[in-house]
Amino acid sequence: MTAPRRGWTVFCTEHAAGEIEAMPTPLHDAVIEHLKELARRGGAAIDEGGPPPGHPVDDGVAYTSTVPGHPVIYEYVVQADIREFRVTTIAWLP
Repeated sequence: MTAPRRGWTVFCTEHAAGEIEAMPTPLHDAVIEHLKELARRGGAAIDEGGPPPGHPVDDGVAYTSTVPGHPVIYEYVVQADIREFRVTTIAWLP
């Protein structure tokens, strides 16, 4: 019997998490929902052999993306071996 595959996760560095926590509640909630979708849809895309959302920054490990409809841009790294998206930087306009 094989163990079931676990889903993908999102991890935010301390700096990125601090930026999210500093956002007004509506923006904070929108960013959290967007990152949850990154884990679901981005992980599914990778599992199917495609690229994750966003624009590659290097050789397909680091990406940059935005939160649609909000003044937020972020960078993340794909860590496929542990099925995780590591958000390293988030910038937003108040």
